[in-house]
Amino acid sequence: MQKTFTIVSYLLFLFPLMFIVNFLFDIVTLEKIQGLPIFFPLVFCAIGLFFALKAHKIQKDVLTLGAIILNSVLLMFPFVYMILGTFLFGV
Repeated sequence: MQKTFTIVSYLLFLFPLMFIVNFLFDIVTLEKIQGLPIFFPLVFCAIGLFFALKAHKIQKDVLTLGAIILNSVLLMFPFVYMILGTFLFGV
């Protein structure tokens, strides 16, 4: 069960990360979702963080700790992106 929680946690980290990288570097043009990839981590990483914490509670492991850290960092990304955009560009 712990492995399932860890795998789901990493998948919920990678899904919004792929959209953010695509949004920033415009690899594949997705005009219909415009700025939505910036806000994907608020939903997906919060759920991924929950699964990572459950897996860490079951068995303390380096993989679960890594999932907690990665999901936490990506969860803060939208806030950092908006704050730095305001400071640097004054929009």
